[in-house]
This record gives sequence, C-alpha cells and structure tokens, in this order.
Amino acid sequence: MPITDDVQLPTYEELDVQEINISHPVMKASAMHFGKYCDKVSKEFMLCRIEERDPRKCVPEGKAVTSCGLDFYRQVKQNCRNELEKLSKCMEWTDYDLKFW
Repeated sequence: MPITDDVQLPTYEELDVQEINISHPVMKASAMHFGKYCDKVSKEFMLCRIEERDPRKCVPEGKAVTSCGLDFYRQVKQNCRNELEKLSKCMEWTDYDLKFW
C-alpha cells in the first residue's frame, strides 16, 4: 500500500513511550514469564492488528503492551534480579542461539 498525502500517520508524540532497556539474553531468559504476565494485553494487541489490518489503529494497544513490560521488568528487578541475570548469562555463554538446555 503506497503512502499518499491523504494517509494520516500518528505524530511522534502519539508514538512516544518509555523503552524497555534490557539486553537480548535477559529478554530471552524471561520470555516465558513475560508472556504469561502480559498475556491478556498482548493478545488484545495482536487481535487488533488482525482485525484492523492497520497498525495505526492499534497504537494504544501497543502502548499497553510496553507498559505491561515495564511493570513486569520493574517487578523482576525488585524480586529476582540476581536469578534472572544468572540464567541469562548461563544461556548466553552456553549456546549461541540462547536456547534453554
């Protein structure tokens, strides 16, 4: 679909959210728990993407997923940071694909 002048794109202010600043190994090590924690909002986002077929209409749902992720990683940092860091380092150093073994 080509972009023409009549297509309204979201502004930078609408798209601006705090980023989740973590490394790939940490994200991979926590993916299963993150998926369970943010299951509902993630499914709402994907449902919106499928139904609307226009990502511009799903910006609020995408922001909700990011917000849930920020909340998840704040809780991880408070409660089990050392364990997650050990797991992610183990995955990083034992397998180039970061697979669970």
